[in-house]
Amino acid sequence: MAAPADGSINTASPPTLASVVVLRIAEFTRKPVAEQFRLKERLDALVTFAIRPVPTAARIVLDAPEGVAVVVLDGPGVALELAQRSQFAAEGLRLCIGVNHGPVVSALDAHRGPGLIGDGLTAGVTLSNAAKPGRFVASRSFREALKASDPRRARELGPAGTYTDAQLRAHELFALDWRPAFARRFRLIVYGTLTVAAIIGAGFTARLARLALEPPPVLPAIIHLEIKPRGDVLIDGVPQGASPPLTEIEVHPGPHTIEVRNHPSPPLKLEVTLGSGEGMTITHSFAAPAPAAKIAPKSTVRRTEKKTEKKAEKKAEESRRKTPADYWRQFRRDIGL
Repeated sequence: MAAPADGSINTASPPTLASVVVLRIAEFTRKPVAEQFRLKERLDALVTFAIRPVPTAARIVLDAPEGVAVVVLDGPGVALELAQRSQFAAEGLRLCIGVNHGPVVSALDAHRGPGLIGDGLTAGVTLSNAAKPGRFVASRSFREALKASDPRRARELGPAGTYTDAQLRAHELFALDWRPAFARRFRLIVYGTLTVAAIIGAGFTARLARLALEPPPVLPAIIHLEIKPRGDVLIDGVPQGASPPLTEIEVHPGPHTIEVRNHPSPPLKLEVTLGSGEGMTITHSFAAPAPAAKIAPKSTVRRTEKKTEKKAEKKAEESRRKTPADYWRQFRRDIGL
């Protein structure tokens, strides 16, 4: 709040050192009224976003020429972060940001009520006029205050020249230098990577040590079966099923009695000791039973007997029908004549 021409301002308290962030829209007064209204709405939304992390008791938001001024009572580091958030969120808004650290004092304006005045605000507005759209500049007093509270962050602000205002006063400018900021972020990335690697390495080492101390897990032993034609399998007297179709049995490591039966053949008996995860194959063929003798049916026997009787009768009948000449011819054939 600037002092009016009639001097109708009464200060209500002694000056307080504070950081001031002035957010100014470039060429705001040259825009049409409708455009000014739209830009003001966007600026209000941006300020709401930027001041959200700052406690309510540690910030004061004021109107400023062509924009808004935020007085931060929580230290220059908080003001720097607020300016960076504003710059990040101001895409397309042509926002000029000036950051200063100086005295402010509460005052009572007869026309506009309570507010703040002081060199801290005045210099902040001047710095916003010196900033280019999309950039922010800070005063030497702000950099010195930041250096006193956080020397590492102060190195992120590098010299950016000198600005002479309308009253011919020179202001030394400082802008965000990407090189110290990049180095700081790079160190954070490296430290974070090394920390994660150390945590992973420690966990891996602990796992290896635990595996070295723990006994190996006990795995079941596997018995493979190749039985022909088939057999009933018993392990330690307990039936396991017929093989085939049974081709594989899992047992606990240790001694076992294996028996395969196929009646009437003699059974196969084995005494084995198997280790953890060990496997063995049992191959055995049972002898096939001898085929049973076939007995001809009675009807077949009777048919055979009848055929024999008919042949004998036929020969007798032929013998009765032969003549002496037949006998002579038969005799000659028998002796080979």
